[in-house]
Amino acid sequence: MRIILAVGLAAAAAVTALAATQDVARLNDLGIAAYDQKDYATAVENFRAAYARSGSSKTLERNLTNALQALANEQAESSNYDAAITNLEQAISIAPDNVAPFVQLGACFLRQNRVSDAIFRLEEAIEIEPGNLDAHELLGKAYYEDNDLPSARAQWDYVLQVDPSRTKLQELYEKAFREESVEWDFQRKSTRNFSLSYPGEVPYDVRNRLVRILETAYREVGTQFGRVYPPDPVQVIFYGPDQFAQATQMDGHVGALYDGKIRSPLTDERGSYLDEEEMRRRLTHEYVHVIVRQLAGGNVPWWINEGLAETLSSQLTDADRAEVAKAYAEGHTYPLSQLEGDLLREFDAKQLRYAYRQAHVTIAYLWQRYGRTRLQGLMADLARGVPPQEAIRNSYHISYEQLERAVQQQFGR
Repeated sequence: MRIILAVGLAAAAAVTALAATQDVARLNDLGIAAYDQKDYATAVENFRAAYARSGSSKTLERNLTNALQALANEQAESSNYDAAITNLEQAISIAPDNVAPFVQLGACFLRQNRVSDAIFRLEEAIEIEPGNLDAHELLGKAYYEDNDLPSARAQWDYVLQVDPSRTKLQELYEKAFREESVEWDFQRKSTRNFSLSYPGEVPYDVRNRLVRILETAYREVGTQFGRVYPPDPVQVIFYGPDQFAQATQMDGHVGALYDGKIRSPLTDERGSYLDEEEMRRRLTHEYVHVIVRQLAGGNVPWWINEGLAETLSSQLTDADRAEVAKAYAEGHTYPLSQLEGDLLREFDAKQLRYAYRQAHVTIAYLWQRYGRTRLQGLMADLARGVPPQEAIRNSYHISYEQLERAVQQQFGR
């Protein structure tokens, strides 16, 4: 009986093992089919179940991590970064020697402005695979965003020596070199929310005024957008006479800009420090761009981005309204579809002035008539990659053409 019982148990175990093996194979096949159909969520579900049943299958480990990365990429493209990061962290926990999810995770953190987290993960990626060009390039970008220009250029030097065909990186390298040549001896001051760089001769009272303006913008703009705040300190760089133009290569009609860092001159064309109200307007304007980028990345059309920055940084004066009315009367306004791209290098100073005024009054109209809640819905749509005209229709139930007519009726008189 003992021998027969032992044989019976062995046979039962074999049947169970065979069934488990068949179940793993079935789940893996389902995962592959879903992956091929680009249904990455279903692929992850099946690969995860198969991996849990398999013990430690290298094939299923690879399949699951690939599916997690594909799903994370899809989520990041629709600006669902939190979900993407969760999936990439899981991929790393499953295969900690696989460099790819580390690089992808670093890119996600950069797109969220989580610069310190990006640096940490990208440095890990290079420890795993020294010489990975994508990791070195992104780490350089993270150092650049952290305003560590020498470290950024060191990373990019290596990448360009190995692959000089990366022309966009070459342009960024030259931009960093130009900025470093201007900023190499700048002083730094850090607060909880900002990291400031400025020429050493800036007086103490001017520095304190700048900090006060920035911290006020942090509170007030964040509140207007529903308590949205950057995860890391925002880099802000101030320039003395002629330095702003040297570093940015922007013409004099550009008063300040945000390119991942807030950049602003401290002085007017005569070399006198800008007064507090003018600095408040410029810095608040650029800080709005920080929050817009955090909310929707690069998916926000120019007229919405600039209109929000103008609306939240300055009130429309009677002179502004008269100028807008004149612009409408003389045909100096544009279809909103023409104001979606980057106009700083396309329009001259006069065209830009009219475009800014038009963006201002359009957003002011939407804000005053419909309130903040619908704006938040608009930003959520844009973050997901919804085309601007469709996003406007979803939130406000009007077309571009209807919006243009309504704004002209209110401000064009």
